[in-house]
Amino acid sequence: MQFGLAAFFPVAALAVLSAAFCTAAPAEKNPGQSSFGAGRYVEYVAGDLPIVLAAPHGGRLKPDSLPNRTNGVTEMDANTQELARAVADEFFARSGHRVHLVASHLHRSKLDPNREIKEAAQGHPAAERTWAEYHAAIRGALDAAIARHGFAFLVDLHGHSHPVARLELGYALGAKQLAVSDSAFDAAGLVAVSTLSDLHARLGGRASALVRGSGSLGDLFAQRGLRAVPSPSEPGPGAGPFFDGGYTVRRHAGGDTPKVDGLQIECYRTGVRDTAENRAKFARIAAEVLSQFVEEHYPFKFPAK
Repeated sequence: MQFGLAAFFPVAALAVLSAAFCTAAPAEKNPGQSSFGAGRYVEYVAGDLPIVLAAPHGGRLKPDSLPNRTNGVTEMDANTQELARAVADEFFARSGHRVHLVASHLHRSKLDPNREIKEAAQGHPAAERTWAEYHAAIRGALDAAIARHGFAFLVDLHGHSHPVARLELGYALGAKQLAVSDSAFDAAGLVAVSTLSDLHARLGGRASALVRGSGSLGDLFAQRGLRAVPSPSEPGPGAGPFFDGGYTVRRHAGGDTPKVDGLQIECYRTGVRDTAENRAKFARIAAEVLSQFVEEHYPFKFPAK
């Protein structure tokens, strides 16, 4: 099935599209069922688990009807859409249930959904419509997860080419914010602007432990052999390049986003997303890590298949 508008203003379109995603009856979107936007540029795969996966930069379509973007990053994150599908498939193999998945099929030279609309679409109406559809799909998936489970956890998957081969976990906290001691981090209340703010507000405790302590996502990845920052052994990225979380997680999981938490995961290429075998290996680890983290912090138990 398809979704879309014949004509729109960006704000109005997003409101209408969000309503379409959020209010559709469950029978219209069975778990595992794909829905597409105009031109089949945006795909939403419905789920029934509280996790929402997003893949904004793995698309390959370069339609002539859309002009090339003339500023900003235009290179794709190679194999990240395939990586997201591998993670989604692993959850299904483990539980018999589906995560929500939102993917942009457009190449980044045509649209960058992980930017605000001006930089993302650069004034082209069809690109603006696709941007609105992409974020409406994410909002609809989050609302569906909240309606079913009382919360949603957003995972925005990306790929980086930085010199250090490690997962970069973006909670909307920059290198300077992570460079401080745990006590200074806690005292400054930095978690309030992070993409784990709602979770911390509910649980309390030391924010630094939630972000990079024992049992944090970085710690759980590191325990399984995938170097990650922030984590107990690498509380901050140091002087090297670091992606701290972009538009998508900041908009949908950062700050004042009740019942939604999440992060951006930047994956290095060799050993994680370069081959189908390595993508499957990462998917198994990611499913284990996310399942453990969610079960330890939310009132939810993943079913066993």
